Amino acid sequence: MESIREIVLDLIEAMIILGIFQALYNDKRFIIKNKIRTVLFSVFYICVTYWSTFNMSMASHTPVVFISSILLMTWIIGTKIFNSSIVICLFFTIVFITENFVEVIEMFVFNINLDKIFLSSRYFWIVIISAKTLQIISVILIFKFNSYFVKLKLFEKEGRIFANLIIELGVFSIFMFCANFSIFNIKSIQIYNIFIFILYFTFLMVKFRSLREKEMLVNINNTYKVQKQQIKNMEEIISIIRQEKHDFANHINVIQGLCLLNKPNTVERINNYVKKISGTIHSSFRYLDTGNDYIDGMLSIKNNYAMKNNIDFKVIIDEPFSLIKIREDELISIISNLVDNAFEAFNKSDVENKEISIITFKEGMNFCIEIADNGDEIPEGIKTKIFEKGFSTKKEQKDGHGFGLYIIKQLVEKNNGSILLESTPKRTKFTVKFKMED
Repeated sequence: MESIREIVLDLIEAMIILGIFQALYNDKRFIIKNKIRTVLFSVFYICVTYWSTFNMSMASHTPVVFISSILLMTWIIGTKIFNSSIVICLFFTIVFITENFVEVIEMFVFNINLDKIFLSSRYFWIVIISAKTLQIISVILIFKFNSYFVKLKLFEKEGRIFANLIIELGVFSIFMFCANFSIFNIKSIQIYNIFIFILYFTFLMVKFRSLREKEMLVNINNTYKVQKQQIKNMEEIISIIRQEKHDFANHINVIQGLCLLNKPNTVERINNYVKKISGTIHSSFRYLDTGNDYIDGMLSIKNNYAMKNNIDFKVIIDEPFSLIKIREDELISIISNLVDNAFEAFNKSDVENKEISIITFKEGMNFCIEIADNGDEIPEGIKTKIFEKGFSTKKEQKDGHGFGLYIIKQLVEKNNGSILLESTPKRTKFTVKFKMED
């Protein structure tokens, strides 16, 4: 009977681990699609847990299962060991919180010590059933709100702060498990468990405070990146103005030279010279007022490139960017990549009057950014693949190609937005939509 109970409980735990994995990886059909891996993981997990339960002390059993679970997930499921650690640590954190919560409640309700819970089958079954029910509910909640976990990007570099927090909580939970099962002889076990809970949640508070500080550092770093790009834009603008100043100075020197010659036809010659250069003298720098200084600088540089390549660059800001809540560096990346994509569209196009337009407008509760060009139509076969990672229409496939539009789509969706592509023989248009703040 005891063996059957242990196998059933181990199977439930294995399914909880796989459920957490599905939710964090945003693949809710993983178990159904990978039945062989699911069965293998469950079988090996049951074997390791079953053996350690009946052949090791409770204090040693927990760390062995912890390490074995990480290795099994890495080997059978095929994830990186760091990613497996995140899943297993979150599982043990949930197990620790639920089991300790139930144990403390039971000790106060029945006025018993921790050792009696494990020695009495009645009290033990109450703990097991209650804890497993809470653990299953926890996984269901993670499933329901998995979009929040996906946004944390726990398995990517951007989400390392949150991932490290989960791992630290998991390791701390293992330490608490071992401590709990090593103190059965302590007289005031209720006070001890209260102390453990206070210690655990103090640790949580410290870690969340540390997390906030790290988030502040990340925000400072993002601001630094935006300002660094702005400085680069300003340096390029100054370079353009200096070049134009040099050109204007040359023309003035010519006119001054004609005046010094003091010939009878000087006025006529100056007039003819001015007429000849009047069609070519113009400022290639154009200040664009979008209401956002960083975007102004970026678009001014893009405008300079457009003028040099005889592209009509139109910017119509009907609605300010302040209507949406998005990091400036991410907004600049989205617009910059889409504009560069429009420039590239003319590299293989024979259109004469090249045009690129950037327009912002409201559509219901959506803030829309429309970036369009009159280059060649994008074929239907490419439209369906253009946002895929690594896809590129360039003949020479190099590192870095095929990631621009993929990155744009990721940034847009990260900020609860959407991106649409429309392409006809006369016009190709990308429309980015963000929900506006109330």
